[in-house]
Amino acid sequence: MLQKRGKPWYEEVFDEDFLRTLPFMTPEQTAREVKFIREALSPAKGGDVLDIGCGYGRHALELAQQGLRLTGLDLSLPMLIKAADSAQRRGLAVNFVHADMREMTFNAQFDAAYCVLSSFGYFDEETNLRVATAIGRALKPGGRFLLDIINRDYIVRDLPSRVWWEGDGCVVLEEVDFNYHTSRVLIRRSVVFGNGRQSEQEISLRAYSLHEVGKLLRQAGLRVLDVSGGIATKSKFYGAASRNILALCERPAL
Repeated sequence: MLQKRGKPWYEEVFDEDFLRTLPFMTPEQTAREVKFIREALSPAKGGDVLDIGCGYGRHALELAQQGLRLTGLDLSLPMLIKAADSAQRRGLAVNFVHADMREMTFNAQFDAAYCVLSSFGYFDEETNLRVATAIGRALKPGGRFLLDIINRDYIVRDLPSRVWWEGDGCVVLEEVDFNYHTSRVLIRRSVVFGNGRQSEQEISLRAYSLHEVGKLLRQAGLRVLDVSGGIATKSKFYGAASRNILALCERPAL
């Protein structure tokens, strides 16, 4: 039986079923990503770090293990429950917060923040800017923010496309297209579970080119320090050949 969804996709997609569709990430891959995040942000030992769109806490838990004080924010309760269970099992103290990034009210509270794996760009232009501004406000003066998003100039070369993979007792098919008028990536996900149940979801993400994300961050009151095209190419960006944009910026000191 087909499940139809009525709310905005980002309020519905990240449920227990979504957890089952996630590709397996090796500990080595997580360690590489965490090393990049930590080196980019360079927080002092014991510093306060905010993970925006933390999901099931894959990065937050590792950074907490390394002695940082983590706050993980996400709108998905199933994701946060999985994250909190993992933290408890590992004896780690992470402050997981069930909240909407559009309603963040932190003020000069964090030494550093990050939003990775395309957890940014869910909303319309004005709201995306509002979120970026709220992130900047959450940082202490001189605090750093790392934003990891898909590079518009890279993705348009390979679309439309179809990919599929096996999850936990399910098969996932994604059909990806691009709207050139809105610069949004449109993803149609079809999931078939072992018992025959089917689920369909539509995801819409704003894809940014480098100059667009630079402008957005400046409008949000942040200063861009460095740009990488991937975790393996720190401080190097190769235009349309770079799959991602990893923009490191800071809240200017007073």
